Amino acid sequence: MKIHTTVLSRLTLIAAALSLAACSQRSAPVQSALPAPAALVSGGQIATVRIGADVTEAALRSAAPGTQIIAFHPESGYALLSVPGTLKAASLSGQGLQALGVNAQGVTLEVDQELEVLNDTSAEGLADGLGATSWANGATSWANGATSWAGGNTFMQAKDWASTQEYWSLINLQAAHRLVPELGRGVKVAVIDTGIDLNHPLLRGRIDTVGAWDYVGGDATPQEELPVTGVKKYGHGTAVSGVVLQIAPNAEILPLRVLNPAGRGPMSRVLQAVDRAVASGARVINLSLGSDTDSAALNAMISAAIAKGVVVVNSSGNSGTEGMVYPAQNLTTGKFTVNSGLLGIGSVDMKGMKSFFSTYSTAMSLTAPGEKVVTSYPDSRLAYASGTSFAAPAVSGAVALAMSTGAADLRPATIAANLRLTATPSTDATYKSKMGQGVLNVGSFVSRYR
Repeated sequence: MKIHTTVLSRLTLIAAALSLAACSQRSAPVQSALPAPAALVSGGQIATVRIGADVTEAALRSAAPGTQIIAFHPESGYALLSVPGTLKAASLSGQGLQALGVNAQGVTLEVDQELEVLNDTSAEGLADGLGATSWANGATSWANGATSWAGGNTFMQAKDWASTQEYWSLINLQAAHRLVPELGRGVKVAVIDTGIDLNHPLLRGRIDTVGAWDYVGGDATPQEELPVTGVKKYGHGTAVSGVVLQIAPNAEILPLRVLNPAGRGPMSRVLQAVDRAVASGARVINLSLGSDTDSAALNAMISAAIAKGVVVVNSSGNSGTEGMVYPAQNLTTGKFTVNSGLLGIGSVDMKGMKSFFSTYSTAMSLTAPGEKVVTSYPDSRLAYASGTSFAAPAVSGAVALAMSTGAADLRPATIAANLRLTATPSTDATYKSKMGQGVLNVGSFVSRYR
């Protein structure tokens, strides 16, 4: 959700300033092979319209003039419309939609709310001047997995390398990599976030530039950008992507930038991104963001994605209180079952105890380490990242590992069940009953598929 980082190796003030300034400049847009998404008018409402399988997109446009189509899925029985604030909502139940067989009960309206990398003061906050600028001995990727992290012990200080190995040990990662030498190959993980550093040496070569899109900048180059003042949530998406690839080094990241440098963006962009992720062949969607308000539109999109075999992983929130952010909170409402394929992930420390900032719930799926996780940070640097934002992508990476085995049963429901069944039981006596089935055990999980 938010990001808290600790310096691995400090830059001089001059070097830091030059590096940050360089990364704040956008690269030239690349050409996407997919159609450019529509630029939506924000500040209005979103309509979830229940339609029949025979309804055409042209007919829907004609029936709801003045709206924009966010997603059109008659095969799944729905379409999503962006309704400008200047358009009277009552017009959506007019004769046009009625002619398509849609009555007033077939239209659900909601505010185009803002989602965010949650700004709870109890966790995560981004500092500048972090990371390593020297990549000794050609350390360029997480290739070959945890057993050979591109010579990691040569470009980190000893204490940082020890911290990384402690992290791997807690989630049983090295055993997982021995069992699954594919290391996530052939599996695309959509990171719907602030964008990523497209040139980071630990990410380069593992990015889907065909499906990538920047909904903030309106082009096919979802490069993270510095805000005008401060660093805000700069580096969030890069750090999330780094965790995914640390778990599944051969997976492919599909970066979809929906959040501005302050870590905020309208729901309509997130809906577009989920739709694009599925259309681009993503098999895992990582949502390290959330809201305190439910969304019928997002629920419809997630349900449709799961029906197509996609696992959706959501961080639980950083308020330290009971309950989770939406959409994960819907695991408590019954809109999604515990083994539906939507996962709500909390955070634990390196001893397996609940992170002080992590939310908790009896309906939580499981937890993963989310404190001081070493991962990638813009400008070819590294950072320690803390928050449930960085617990979720560990689970996304684990799912990618399992999917790369090509096992017979990779249905989202089966994957969700196996993640929970193989989790290491929690040792936290206070929160044990409200932190899911335990801590992610990647080795035990993938053993179900090998």
